[in-house]
Amino acid sequence: MFEMTKMEQEDSHAAGKFLIADDHMIVRRGLQDLIHDQFRASAIREASSIKELHQVLQGWVPDLLILDLQMTDGSALDHLERICKNHPEMRVLVYSMRSESVYAQRVMALGSVGYLSKESSEEEVIRAIRRVLQGFEYLSPRTELKILEKDQEQIRDPFGQLSDREIAVMEDLLEGKGVKEISARLGVQPTTVATYKARLFDKLGVSNLLDLQNLVVLHRSSNS
Repeated sequence: MFEMTKMEQEDSHAAGKFLIADDHMIVRRGLQDLIHDQFRASAIREASSIKELHQVLQGWVPDLLILDLQMTDGSALDHLERICKNHPEMRVLVYSMRSESVYAQRVMALGSVGYLSKESSEEEVIRAIRRVLQGFEYLSPRTELKILEKDQEQIRDPFGQLSDREIAVMEDLLEGKGVKEISARLGVQPTTVATYKARLFDKLGVSNLLDLQNLVVLHRSSNS
């Protein structure tokens, strides 16, 4: 997925501005020492809370923000998307104790360019920082493999992720039934059917009934 290139393997030390947002002073100081040792940083600043992070970003934007997910005054997840949209020139590397398998893809979808566990070795921290500064994304090899396996499984059977009720709604939609007709047949509210419809469309990556029909035909032909 994110293969190491020859350019990345070169011992290039990118200069730049860094912002470390973490509510633990020892983490901030440890990262600061590491960055000073390994990178030609023109400036390194710190933020110990979400509030302080926003205050810093109002007047100063770094090349790289190293961001903890849980701060004393709230979760960075609630702010990540807005931060990334407001500062598109800034790259964000999430650095957290939370489960990478649970949060990595989520933070990437919100605009982060990487996820790094606080259990990572010093060598991996350096590699991750260097990678994102060079314009690449970063996930641990283990998480990359899990995502690849998940993607391959969904390609083989994209409908395996649907619930029984979502499959029932899908089959009715493919038969030409409308939301009200389906709600009457299943004994649920039309809004509930609409929710199931939206969920299955989202899971399958389709936006309309024609795309759904084409996906079903393609899947059946590839497994016949």
